[in-house]
Amino acid sequence: MTPPTQDTEFARKLVLGLISTLQHKGLISDTEVDAILRAAMPKPAPPSPPLDVTPSAPMPKPDASRVRHEALPPPMFDIEL
Repeated sequence: MTPPTQDTEFARKLVLGLISTLQHKGLISDTEVDAILRAAMPKPAPPSPPLDVTPSAPMPKPDASRVRHEALPPPMFDIEL
């Protein structure tokens, strides 16, 4: 969600003030105020549809020329104390 700009923040406060004034004058009820505020809430994004899982080709056999047959030497650490 993007941060509100100065204009949108002013409009939000103006509308809340108008609704509050109408409520205090008895022109709209608490239930109507709740319904207005609930309708003005941003709707959450619908969940994305699940991905279709399709079987893929089997893993290719490793290339014999790239397979290491000898063990690696143990690592050497040169630490001075």
